[in-house]
Amino acid sequence: MNRNKLIDVAIYIGLIVVFLVPRLAGIGSFVTLDEPSWLSQGANFYYALGQREFENTVYEYQPAVTTMSIISLGMLLYFPEYRGFGQGYLDYEKGRLDPFMIEHGKDPLMLLIYSRVIQVFVLLILFLLFYFLLQRMIRKWMAVFVSVFISFDPFFLGHTRMMDHEAMVSLFVFVSILSFANYMHDSRKYFLVLSGVAAGFAQLTKSSSIAMFAAIGVLLLIQIVQERQQGWIKPFIKNTKVFGVWLILLVGTYIIFWPGMWVAPGKMLYTVFGNAFSYAFQGARLTVTEELEPAQFSLEANATGIWDVAKVLLYRITPLTWIGMLLGTIYHFSPNRDPFHPFRLLFTITLTIATAFILMFGVAQGRDSPHYILSSYFALNLLAGVGWVYTFYWIKNRLANLFLPYVLAGIVLLSQIWSALAYYPYYFTYRNPILFAAGWYNDTPEFPYGEGLELAAEYLSSIPGSADSTALVYYSRGCFSYYYPGTSLSFRPYYIDGQHAEDLVINIKGSDYLVIYYANQNRLEKYHPYLKILETIEPVHVIWIDDYEYIRIYNVNMFTPEMYKALADL
Repeated sequence: MNRNKLIDVAIYIGLIVVFLVPRLAGIGSFVTLDEPSWLSQGANFYYALGQREFENTVYEYQPAVTTMSIISLGMLLYFPEYRGFGQGYLDYEKGRLDPFMIEHGKDPLMLLIYSRVIQVFVLLILFLLFYFLLQRMIRKWMAVFVSVFISFDPFFLGHTRMMDHEAMVSLFVFVSILSFANYMHDSRKYFLVLSGVAAGFAQLTKSSSIAMFAAIGVLLLIQIVQERQQGWIKPFIKNTKVFGVWLILLVGTYIIFWPGMWVAPGKMLYTVFGNAFSYAFQGARLTVTEELEPAQFSLEANATGIWDVAKVLLYRITPLTWIGMLLGTIYHFSPNRDPFHPFRLLFTITLTIATAFILMFGVAQGRDSPHYILSSYFALNLLAGVGWVYTFYWIKNRLANLFLPYVLAGIVLLSQIWSALAYYPYYFTYRNPILFAAGWYNDTPEFPYGEGLELAAEYLSSIPGSADSTALVYYSRGCFSYYYPGTSLSFRPYYIDGQHAEDLVINIKGSDYLVIYYANQNRLEKYHPYLKILETIEPVHVIWIDDYEYIRIYNVNMFTPEMYKALADL
């Protein structure tokens, strides 16, 4: 094996280690809000496959076929007999899966761990594909730096180890776009095939990946402009055909890898896109709005909504990403004899993707969680990484120093890595220290996602007799219940709506402990009267994470008659 091959092997081994270690470490140490629901959805998907009832392999406003397939594989490895009990499809909103698994001697947390590990290896393959495509556009050492820089973006790293769609969407989108860019460069057909297939899987993962069409359109437009010497008509027709082939590959992948499309394509498409449009234009799913009413469609396209989405993004990326973005932008617009065309192309791609996802969720109704724009995080870190490496290249040329750029690169990478690892095990709870110091989101964390509730469960588990105790918990399912040996009751938001206070009092009296997820409940004004009543006694334990008060635990035996009366009057 020659030296270049050995270097390539060493690079891929290094990238594998760098990717896997921070993602597999402590992978079962916490659970986020949506994951128990996705386990239920995946179990239903697995059951539908086992019964050959392919028309039931549909979720709602997104296909989630990749996510549910991964969970199905986890189920096949951990609980294969699930498909043969005849229990039917368990209601994912009511948490029927967990007691069913426990009844049959299985632990839902183990199913989650199996599924997470499988997803990490799927993401690893996509990550290596991303590097392979990137190193065909820029120098290898630059591609290594950029790939590692992106992989340790705290928000991206956090999402690659939880069971959801966003990390897969980001990598499928960029594998598709970089493949398309490589095809534009040298016309190798396998790049076009890879691009179309990856785009198909992006759509099978989440419908919002349609935002990538903006970047594909920009690439086609650039190609037409480059070929305009032949006249405008010929390159337009040629590239329209290329787009047609790409679209056929996307649609083909969508049909082939979704069993529901084999037997009930109309149902699949209406369920997914009907709900997606209902969410975007009417603010809720079809089960709430009942039908699509185009006359009532409204997009709140205002600067405030877009800024709210962008503001959270800025808060969750590191200062190193800020600086790299600035360096990349300066380099892109500076007069330079060597235009570094691949860099300019990457700049255009990343800016297009970042903007497309921000605009999509900035103007849509009802879908504003920060993880929905994870592709924008990925894009801006790609831009920042490339900005850093071309700055190192500029330093090397100006100072004629062979080692200084590599030293600087090492310092930047280690700093980025520390930014993420300092927030272990969640990573996604990272906040930009500059904006935090400036007062952004200082009182409560922005969009807490269930992190820390396992710490409350572990604390209560350490109390003698915990297996016979009952806890009433905000977000109990999975986040708390998977780690608590006693009985977990879920606090329902409607308890404090003014009409169900009796239910609240009954459930508190029937519990030994009340667990307040302060990080979330304190953010919502409707909970403030409820929290004020509880402040009349001291909690038995308070959990802080990264200088935020996350959880308050109360011993119900300490509640006074006056407190119960006040709660009954909510």
